[in-house]
Amino acid sequence: MCSLPMARYYIIKDADQKALYLRGDQLLVGDPSVDNCCAEKICILLNRGLDRTKVPIFLGIQGGSRCLACVETGEGPTLQLEDVNIEDLYKGGEEATRFTFFQRSSGSAFRLEAAAWPGWFLCGPAESQQPIRIVKESEPLAHIEFYFEQSR
Repeated sequence: MCSLPMARYYIIKDADQKALYLRGDQLLVGDPSVDNCCAEKICILLNRGLDRTKVPIFLGIQGGSRCLACVETGEGPTLQLEDVNIEDLYKGGEEATRFTFFQRSSGSAFRLEAAAWPGWFLCGPAESQQPIRIVKESEPLAHIEFYFEQSR
């Protein structure tokens, strides 16, 4: 678990109340009561190196030992989990923009925009047991709103 006192842990759910969970090297969405999965506790820390009015955050999993990153593939950005400790990112130990998402409020939900890719947002799949991805905000039927439930 992250030892920094400002770290907060959340269960993140999509608009259909399906939670993010880890399977292999991917974050998927699913309903823990029917999909045989356990919601992942996501560790969140601010990126102090970027404009705080945009609420720049890091998303760490497995106690903050791995972080979600947005990387270039040649066909545009994609998401991947990397073995980077969230505390090191917070302390500025590595170039951190690709690990940063701007947390934008949308009523009681949030949209997570990739700091390295303006206009691209974290997106939940329409079907359970599928990975999250990153899409342009303009993509039709994109599930880009998420709800954060504080966890311990």
